[in-house]
Amino acid sequence: MSDIPPVLTVTAISTIGVTDVHDENADSWVVIETAEQGQLLLNLPGPLYEAAVQATKLPADQPGPGRLALTEAEIAAYRAHIAAIADND
Repeated sequence: MSDIPPVLTVTAISTIGVTDVHDENADSWVVIETAEQGQLLLNLPGPLYEAAVQATKLPADQPGPGRLALTEAEIAAYRAHIAAIADND
């Protein structure tokens, strides 16, 4: 990880659904609304939709299909950045 990416504050989310309901590896589509950028259409190919669902429940360092397994150093950097943002609010 080189730099902390920009923060987007999600204010709303809507699932559009998969492109082929008979294909478990089909792309899923989600629209998110952010305070900073307005609405964004996200294409979640194949297992990424499931990875996004699991991301709220699994540890950040746990690997899996479509999961971004972070190192301890990356997790610490993100936590420090989040703490700094929270302190400024």
